[in-house]
Amino acid sequence: MSLRPGQAESEEAAKEAALKLLERGPRTEREIVDRLLGRGYAADAVERAVERLRRVALLDDRAFMRAFVRTELLRRPQGGRLLAGKLRRRGVPAALIEEMEQIIAADTDLADRALGTERERAERAATSLRRRYAGKSDEERRRKVHDALLRRGFSWDTIRDLMREEPSGDAM
Repeated sequence: MSLRPGQAESEEAAKEAALKLLERGPRTEREIVDRLLGRGYAADAVERAVERLRRVALLDDRAFMRAFVRTELLRRPQGGRLLAGKLRRRGVPAALIEEMEQIIAADTDLADRALGTERERAERAATSLRRRYAGKSDEERRRKVHDALLRRGFSWDTIRDLMREEPSGDAM
């Protein structure tokens, strides 16, 4: 899509284009900036448009992160490493990602669902995985659960502790 003459420098045109992107779903500030620059808008017009959207709370990386993490965790329990990587790819600033665990802990709905801490999320995931691999030998089930927890971004320490506490095959 090419821009009409003068449109690339227009803050109003950049703001309207950003609003169209936001209509399709939540976006981070970086995603909006990258898309607008990629479409040919001038950097200063994009900067001013983003500032306006930030002032009226239509662009808020903290709110984006809160909603994104909540959706991800309700869909499938996962560890902080995996969530942080997904947020980085979406353009959430590193300083904000450092607050992720506090934001998760403050969400009472996640806490009520035993998803408020890394340990609780790992336990939920491990329980589901153990059921999935119940027909396997103890050794194979332990290996598969361990590997799946790693892929879901849980820390080595959390996985190690869970694997030590894993019930034996007859207790399932």
